Amino acid sequence: MFILSRYVIREHIGPFLFSATLLTSMLVLNFVLQAMRYIIGKGIGWGIIGEFILYNLAGILVLVVPMAVLISTIMSYGRLASDNEVTAIKAGGIPFLKLIFPMIIVSFLLTLFVFWFNDKILPIANHRARVLKKNIQTKRPTLSIEPGVFLEDIDNFTMIAENKDEIGNELFGVTIFDKSDRSVFRTITAERGELTIDDASESMILTLKNGELHEFKPASPETYQKVFFQQYKVVVPVDNLSLKKNDESFRNDREKNVNQLMEEVVRYVKERERQQKLLVNGLKTNPEATKYLDDRHKAQLYRTVLDNSISQKVDEWFLNLNLKRISDTVVYEPEYLDSPSKDPILKAIQDTAKNYPDSVRTRYMNLANQMTSNLNTINSYQRLTDQCMVEVNKKYSIPVACIIFVLLGAPIGVKAKKGNLGIAGGISLFFFIAYYFCLILGEDFADRQLLNPFMAMWFMNIILGILGIYLIFQTTTEKKWWQLIKIKKS
Repeated sequence: MFILSRYVIREHIGPFLFSATLLTSMLVLNFVLQAMRYIIGKGIGWGIIGEFILYNLAGILVLVVPMAVLISTIMSYGRLASDNEVTAIKAGGIPFLKLIFPMIIVSFLLTLFVFWFNDKILPIANHRARVLKKNIQTKRPTLSIEPGVFLEDIDNFTMIAENKDEIGNELFGVTIFDKSDRSVFRTITAERGELTIDDASESMILTLKNGELHEFKPASPETYQKVFFQQYKVVVPVDNLSLKKNDESFRNDREKNVNQLMEEVVRYVKERERQQKLLVNGLKTNPEATKYLDDRHKAQLYRTVLDNSISQKVDEWFLNLNLKRISDTVVYEPEYLDSPSKDPILKAIQDTAKNYPDSVRTRYMNLANQMTSNLNTINSYQRLTDQCMVEVNKKYSIPVACIIFVLLGAPIGVKAKKGNLGIAGGISLFFFIAYYFCLILGEDFADRQLLNPFMAMWFMNIILGILGIYLIFQTTTEKKWWQLIKIKKS
C-alpha cells in the first residue's frame, strides 16, 4: 500500500508544479500589464517595481494552489485511467477510495500550509502592497495626470493635457496656467511636452515644444505679450518626488490576520448583544409597539430576534469557534425570543396600528422609535461584524478548496480518461470560474446582509464537496443513483 501511495503522489508532483508555474506566470503577467500604466516608464527603480510585484504575488499564490491541485488531480487520475491502471488496481482488490486517500492526505497538508500563508503572510503582503502603491502614486504628479482633466495638485500651477503617452513621459496638447506671480496672468500652450524629474532639486522639468506663451498684467491692461517658441522649459518645485516608504498603522480587513479580525469582532458583538437585550426586553413588555414600526424595520426585527435558523446557528458556532482563538471567556450568544414570546410579536408585526387613545398611541410610538434606534444600531454593528467574518471565513474556505478539488478531480479524471493539460485545464477552468464567481457574489451578498458570512463563503465548498463525494461513490460502485434506488426497493 505504501508503494501505491508513493506512486500516486509522484504522479501528481509534475502536473502540480507545471500547472502552478503556468498559472502563476499568467496571473503575474496580467497583473503587470494592468499595473504598467502607473509603474512602468515613470522613473521608478526596478527594485521598487520588483518589490511591488512580489507583494502582490502573495495574493496570486493563494488562488493558484487550489486550482493547480484540481488540474494536477484531473491530469494524474486521467492518465492512470487512460492507461487502464485504475482498472488493474481495482481488479487487484484495491478500492478506489484507497487510490485517492494519499492525495486527500497531501491536500490536507496543503490546506494547512495555505491557511498559514493566508493568515500570516498574505495580510502583511497586502498591507505593504497598498502602502507602496500609495507611495508610488503620490510620488510624482505625472502619475496623477489624466487626459482632459485639470491637474491642480501643484502649488501655483494648473495644467491640463489633451492626451498622454501611457508608457513614456510625453504629453500632448498641453496648457499651463502659471500663478507663481500674482501680478501677471501667464498662460503657456504647446503641442507636446516631455516630463523629466530632477531628484536632486526635487523639481519637475516640463520641456514644451512648438507653443506659445501669453502674458497679461492687470496693472497695465494696454500691455499684452505673446511669444512663440520651439522649445521652452518650465521648472516646477514639487514635494515628495523621492519615493519615501511611509509606514501606515491603519489596516483594512484584508490586511489583518484572524486574531486581529476577531479582536474587532469582539468589540462589535459586545455592543450588538447589549442593544439586542434592550430590544428583546422592550418587545416582551410592549409587543404592541411593533405595530408602529415601518415595513423595513419590521423585516429587520424578524431577522434580528425571530429568525434563529440552522444556517444562523452554524454561523454563530463558527464565530464562537474563532473567538476562542483570542479569549476563552468571550462567547457570542445573541438573545432571541423564545417560543411563548414569539406569537404576540408575530401577530403584532402582521397587524396594523389600532386607534388607541392619544396617550397610549404616543407611548407606543415613542417605544417604536426606541426600537428603531436599537435596530439601526444592531444593524450597523452586525454589518461590521459580517465584513470581518467574511474575511475570516475566506481564510478557511479557500484553503479547504484543496481537499474539495481532490474529491472532485479524482473521479472526473477517471471518467474523462484523459491525462493531457487541455482537458484538465478546460474542466478545471469551468469549476474554478464557478467557484470564484460564487465566492465574489457571496462576499457581496454577505456585505449587504443577504447571506450570513458562513454560508456566503462556504456555499460552493459544500456544493462541490457533495458533488465530489457522489462522483467518488459512483466511481467506486460503478452504478448510477437511480440504480441504487432500484436496488434498495427490490
